[in-house]
Amino acid sequence: MSDLQEPISTETALRLLLKQQRRQILRRVAETSDGTTVDQLKKHLGGEGPMNSDANGSVENRGIELHHVHLPMLQEANVIDYDADQSIVCRGQEFQNILSLLEVIDGHREDTSTELS
Repeated sequence: MSDLQEPISTETALRLLLKQQRRQILRRVAETSDGTTVDQLKKHLGGEGPMNSDANGSVENRGIELHHVHLPMLQEANVIDYDADQSIVCRGQEFQNILSLLEVIDGHREDTSTELS
């Protein structure tokens, strides 16, 4: 078997960017050249501290979704490297491709909002 992997498809890239939490994860990882910890990601996502919790346990749910949904999904697409044992998240092979798409989307949204003002 070859070590070469197919580039990420447009459909996969858009599916990864669908959820706000994954976009926030990508932005945080982009800010840290040597990676970040899962605890730092939780803080970045607003998942730490009593001020952010509610009666529905949203803080706990965010942590569960981070560990069991968002990080594994990004890792499976080679966007991040996630070491669950060390709780470290680093840029993966496809990270720059997804980040570039996210930046285009963000830039388009900013251009559209200023045109509507």
